[in-house]
Amino acid sequence: MEKKKKTNYLTVIAGLVLISLVCLVLYIVREYYAISSLQKQYTQTTEASGYKYHCAFITNSVTAFWDSTFEAAREEGIPENIYVEDFGKNLDLSYTTNELLKMATAARVDAIIMEANDDYSTTQLMNKAMDAGIAVSTIYRDNMNSERYSYTGVNNVTIGYDYGALALKYADASDSNVMIILDSQEDDAESRLLVSGIGKALEEQHRDMKLDTMKLNNSNTFEVEESIREYLKNHLDETDIVICTTLQQTQSISQIAVDMNYVGDFKIIGSYQNDSVLEYLSSGVISANIVIDAAQMGKRAVDNLAEYLEYGHTSDYSQVDVHTLEQEDAIRLLNARQAEAESETGKEVE
Repeated sequence: MEKKKKTNYLTVIAGLVLISLVCLVLYIVREYYAISSLQKQYTQTTEASGYKYHCAFITNSVTAFWDSTFEAAREEGIPENIYVEDFGKNLDLSYTTNELLKMATAARVDAIIMEANDDYSTTQLMNKAMDAGIAVSTIYRDNMNSERYSYTGVNNVTIGYDYGALALKYADASDSNVMIILDSQEDDAESRLLVSGIGKALEEQHRDMKLDTMKLNNSNTFEVEESIREYLKNHLDETDIVICTTLQQTQSISQIAVDMNYVGDFKIIGSYQNDSVLEYLSSGVISANIVIDAAQMGKRAVDNLAEYLEYGHTSDYSQVDVHTLEQEDAIRLLNARQAEAESETGKEVE
């Protein structure tokens, strides 16, 4: 009996070892395929285009905000003789930031502009790329523990203060509860700085408001919507102002407010800009939005890169402009777009 148990145990161990080996082989094949494809793509691109430098633009965020940032960076790179590539976009599979960072290093690009994080493994990979002679900079989200040469983005205390100032502008005298929805992908230290900026704005106006926070995974649309819906169902009476720090949160809470007849029950201070946000702003569902200049961020990141490649140094930190978007701004933008569309339609008819 004991012998049979021992045999079964060894069989299980052997099976687990075999499965582990198979998984390892599949992972190696996947990495090899991706790196080979990127190396081939890089060689063809640089030879065909004649650019002097190749820069890998790395982000795991797929939004209109990042599309604008990348497109501005790509265009800014042209006169600087820098080919800025949306790295990994044309691959068949989806890869993490660290995997793309490994691939970019293996492909021997000249530079990397990346949306970073504070993970130790990411820090090590960034440093490894720098050691290999690749110029690594961060954009929007920083990694201060790495050897990156520059960061282009916003100061979270400053942007937090702007959120707080808008909350005060639209608050009634009786409003006392503020819910701040944070992005779980953002580093805890950065989130604390943002919240402290909001608190500072409130303190300066001597408003005694209770600040609550919750973190949501911005990459999971379903989780964001369900979490916000559940929170409002249970806490609607004690919610006066909601500050959303991502576009996804802003769109989700606005749609929920419309669907569940909550419009007017609380104020929404949102983030970023797209067509749906403009509609919500113009109709009064959203009170105001904080908008980071995505195009400026992409341009400045490439300008810093060009300076670094030429002189070996550049600004350690480049701050990006932030502006507010309110109802009258949204109406003006929508009217301008409509007029432009009607003008284009008229030309087609002619």
